[in-house]
Amino acid sequence: MCSLRTRCPFDVWSRNAKFNLACREWMRTLVGTVRNAALPLALLLTGYISDTYGRRTAFCIFSAFAAVLGIVKGLSINYQMYVAMEFFEAALGYGFNSAGYVMMVELARPSLRASFACATGVAYGLGGMLFALIAWKIQYWRHLLYTVHSFALLLPLYWLLVDESPRWLHAKGRTEETVDIIKKAARWNKVQISEEILFKLSDKDSMKSDSDSTSSNPWLRLLRSRVLVGRFAICSWCWVAVAFVYYGLTINSVSLSGDKYANFALNMSMEIVASLLIMMALERFGRKWSIFVAFLVCGVACVTPYFTSHAGAGLGMFFVGKLAITFAFNSMYVFTAELFPTSVRSSALAACSLVGRVGSILAPQTPLLSIYIQALLYGAFSCLAALAVLMVPETRRAMLPRDVTDAEHIRGSSPSPAPAPAPADTPRTVVLSADT
Repeated sequence: MCSLRTRCPFDVWSRNAKFNLACREWMRTLVGTVRNAALPLALLLTGYISDTYGRRTAFCIFSAFAAVLGIVKGLSINYQMYVAMEFFEAALGYGFNSAGYVMMVELARPSLRASFACATGVAYGLGGMLFALIAWKIQYWRHLLYTVHSFALLLPLYWLLVDESPRWLHAKGRTEETVDIIKKAARWNKVQISEEILFKLSDKDSMKSDSDSTSSNPWLRLLRSRVLVGRFAICSWCWVAVAFVYYGLTINSVSLSGDKYANFALNMSMEIVASLLIMMALERFGRKWSIFVAFLVCGVACVTPYFTSHAGAGLGMFFVGKLAITFAFNSMYVFTAELFPTSVRSSALAACSLVGRVGSILAPQTPLLSIYIQALLYGAFSCLAALAVLMVPETRRAMLPRDVTDAEHIRGSSPSPAPAPAPADTPRTVVLSADT
């Protein structure tokens, strides 16, 4: 007799009965595969709109699609409509996450990028735990979709709350808007900015050549660089590995012994722990070595349980592996964004993530494999990614590269001592540079 037990907290019995999925395991796993198959399209759209029309524009457009299409998905009348809406919601709504992340990286100074990444990871983990609670309380899948996606209707209002990325505006030659936003930020933070620096920022003649070079086929310039093409290939493989292992472990977390909602909430709590570790490790030990160790620990943790007969040890190693791969996944966002120039940063991050979706497309099918094959795959992917990440340069506290030449010669710098704070009644004077 087949089981109605599901693979994710909101894939509840009522939907299985409604769409006649009780004895069709492949149809349930196909939903996740279809969603992940749509993500390459989402990332292509995100990179193009974000680099062409701005980070804020991309964030607001894609978040609106995510909210509306998620609610429409709750109105599905059959399995085919549900799968189709799953595809379109991912294709047209997923991109707001990537656009927002790139904007965050560009707003933060080098010493604070890890802290900003930590904040986003903690918020993501808390959201996942809240989702598990809501799914436990609202187990009818239609009502659950309405509830969750209704909150996303508020996201486009960020257009009124945040300004466009000044780094993107500057790279596009929109110097007047760049200066206005920097002046606004200075007023909020009660600092004074050197007029000489503001004049240089607003000097359109000095920016003309840079603007022309970044606006005319920046991808062609990147593809002519052997260094950056090799770096892109390495990053893409790391994204394939991290996506496959991360989503594979996440999907299989609800099949562990015990309550599936509690397991999913505990699984998402690893996001919070990993994010706090990111804040400490990325600045202290650097991006490259931190990610290398995370991949290596995950590979060992995924294989070790099958050499021990203790059930508790196996469960513990599962969460160690999940913690390590979550650390690697969240760190790859920061690391990848720092390795490519401003003119293609969003597109490069989206493209690496796009290639990585090969892993997330395959991950929903892993429940159909034996646990031994799963462990072997997770361990192999993690260890190979650990070796690959050693072939890219360190970026700790390095200036974000503006062009291809800067990106080719990027090198991380050692932490420098913080300057002595100014007296409370003395306005601070800020000198802007490429890394602020």
